[in-house]
Amino acid sequence: MTILADLDLQRPAIQSLFDLQPAIGLGDYLAGQETSLTGIARRIEGSNLVVMPAFPRQVATAELAASKRLADLVAEMKTFGGQPTIICDLPPLSVNDDAVLCAEQLDAVVLVVEQGVTTRRQLAAALQVLHPTKILGTVLNRFSGGIVGSYDYSDYSGYF
Repeated sequence: MTILADLDLQRPAIQSLFDLQPAIGLGDYLAGQETSLTGIARRIEGSNLVVMPAFPRQVATAELAASKRLADLVAEMKTFGGQPTIICDLPPLSVNDDAVLCAEQLDAVVLVVEQGVTTRRQLAAALQVLHPTKILGTVLNRFSGGIVGSYDYSDYSGYF
């Protein structure tokens, strides 16, 4: 099973991607208004995916991300339905402290950088602020070029 958890509490997007109606979400769990993940979890029909959405609320997200409830949430997700693979959507590092606070509770992170937008300086700052969190890799988002220019396999047609 894979769990997709929306920990971007200021601008949650997973609920809209899956067209989920506003209900109890991860922000409510972190605020102590919900005590179990079973009331939040939504299994996506025909898949092995469980979505744990957040819904827009006026809450102090940094306090929630720094709370013991976040550690409880991560521990509970790790045992939810066996031993799932957990993917957490976090806010951008440059927006607030939420991502760094959440990353401290996670096993590792994957950085998402946008071509033409994320600078080397921002990436270096992100690596520094996340240290010592393990970084699994980087995703280059909205890439608009080829990997090796105009190279293709047409020159090899005689080999096939």
